[in-house]
Amino acid sequence: MFDQCMKKFLVVAGGGIALLALLAVPAAAQVPSSTATSVQAPPGKVKLPAARSVLDQVRRAGVLRVGVVEQIPWTFTNRSGQLVGFEVDVARALASDLGVRLALVRASSNGIADDVAGGHADIGAAGLWYSPRRALVVNYTRPYSEATMRLFASRAKAAGRTDVAAYRLADVTLGVLKGSPGAAFAPKAFPLARISTFERYADLADAVETGSIDAGISMSPRPEFLVHVAGDRIFLPVGNAIATRSESFIVPRGDADILAYLDSWIRYRDETGWLKSRRDYWFGSFAWADQLDAK
Repeated sequence: MFDQCMKKFLVVAGGGIALLALLAVPAAAQVPSSTATSVQAPPGKVKLPAARSVLDQVRRAGVLRVGVVEQIPWTFTNRSGQLVGFEVDVARALASDLGVRLALVRASSNGIADDVAGGHADIGAAGLWYSPRRALVVNYTRPYSEATMRLFASRAKAAGRTDVAAYRLADVTLGVLKGSPGAAFAPKAFPLARISTFERYADLADAVETGSIDAGISMSPRPEFLVHVAGDRIFLPVGNAIATRSESFIVPRGDADILAYLDSWIRYRDETGWLKSRRDYWFGSFAWADQLDAK
């Protein structure tokens, strides 16, 4: 029912790290590991100390390996075959400030923490929420962004339900994507409602649009994008987010230097307004939608 651009958005954005169907490519295959001793300091520059932390290793190797997860608009492949998105902008700016080359390492939401802990990526930047399981193997920086979860509803079936309480009733059916944050959140927040689980985000969107279910639960900006392309068939019944989570980088445990540097970098980029400008572009508008591959 949606045009090709929409279907691309739904299929790629379908999983989550909070989110979407993710392109899981073995992280180790993306960027060869480099040892600090294989890179010599350029003549005339201050010699760096022996590599003790990830920060030292990155500067000596001249490359920052950032683990990412494909999920629109955090990270996705555009029409030209290049990775773009909010996290790509963040990673590119970070590498530039470090004076090194950027290498993006594709990972899955379930495997990215192990990739960082195992040294396949130096850090992870994938819209990651705090998670007790991940915290066992990696450390989190201070937040640099925020993710919100929204209800999106069928205009035909749920037009009269305009507050959260109206979706906590036994006669309501809510749709969630399998393995997504919404799938974990819905049974706790809506214990009386019937929960229908979908394998693909496109199927969830179709079920809401046709009125097969009352509403769906998903991370922004997907619900907003659905309303943008579906006209009056889908609406956002609740003005505010139904859940909000902080997003941070992940780094190897026990490495105080890289953690301190990233915390300082986030504070600087936040106070100068750069992070807000990137969030506004990727999550506050659809100016980037023409970059979606329509195939």
